[in-house]
Amino acid sequence: MVVAFVVLAGGLAVRYLFVTTADDAAVHNAPRISDTSFERAATAVCKRYVSVFDTATTLGKEPSQVEAGDFLEQIARQFDQMSTQLKAIPVSAADQTAVNQWLADWEAYDAYGHQYAAAVRSGNERDLVVRDTGRIGSLRRRRNGFAKANHLSACAFN
Repeated sequence: MVVAFVVLAGGLAVRYLFVTTADDAAVHNAPRISDTSFERAATAVCKRYVSVFDTATTLGKEPSQVEAGDFLEQIARQFDQMSTQLKAIPVSAADQTAVNQWLADWEAYDAYGHQYAAAVRSGNERDLVVRDTGRIGSLRRRRNGFAKANHLSACAFN
């Protein structure tokens, strides 16, 4: 029994000390803010959009390229609206740099969403994805890492 406990404890220690996913690292490395009123207001905005994405984003089983592109463009426009609302939330001076970087990451991710929608509509998404997958993955991880590190999990979209 003691041996089993030691093996289990050792395995957990190795996992938490040495095996970290890129998503975990992004949360760990994210700047921390202290503006709780910003956190509450941003969470409320993001929660409204989670509901929009959960209910208003359905696509038929076999959409055409144009239908799929239009669908993705609709999602990108919703992210535009959410980003605009997040930018309108006042943030303390001490946290402005970190929050502004997070919002810039949202803007860049959203801009890619519009670009991806256009590529899907024209059938050219493969080359775009191959070229940008690493950059966009890093951007998404950084954006979500900030959200998770700052009690904004509702703002961590995949």
